[in-house]
Amino acid sequence: MCDRMKNTVLIFFIFILAQGSSVRAQASVEKRVGKLETRVGKVEERVGNLEETRGTAPGTSDQESLKVQPLTVTLISKKQVIGSGVVAIKLILEFKNLTSYAINGFSGTLVFKPEAGDIYTRKMAYSHPVESGDTAQIEMTIGSSQTKQYLKFVKAKAVKVVLINQKLF
Repeated sequence: MCDRMKNTVLIFFIFILAQGSSVRAQASVEKRVGKLETRVGKVEERVGNLEETRGTAPGTSDQESLKVQPLTVTLISKKQVIGSGVVAIKLILEFKNLTSYAINGFSGTLVFKPEAGDIYTRKMAYSHPVESGDTAQIEMTIGSSQTKQYLKFVKAKAVKVVLINQKLF
């Protein structure tokens, strides 16, 4: 019986000790959770302030929130020109001023992307006034010494044109 009593007392002390460490661990966890809740509250407050400042919630996107380039480019026509030892493409491009003010000119890099073809780039500048909402038609000739790429460009039914690195005067 003595051994049985010793075992019971031993189990009782182990149980008491386990209860104490469990209570201390629970208090530690509750303290950490409390700190985390405080930090989350502060973050939510900052996000709320940012939403009020910007007027929209983060992650929402609509057409107005996207950055709009001040000029758009449309390809009006393209025609192959052969003469006096030159083989080239004559392009007529239309540039539209999307700003709310008149500009005295612009510069940038035109990027041409024919369907199933390579990308061509060409720097350009235009120094005539364009009123807000108005368009300017520009005629330019592009030649190439790379015959295969040039022919793909000539044969392409659709060519996308974009003006990048736009600078307004």
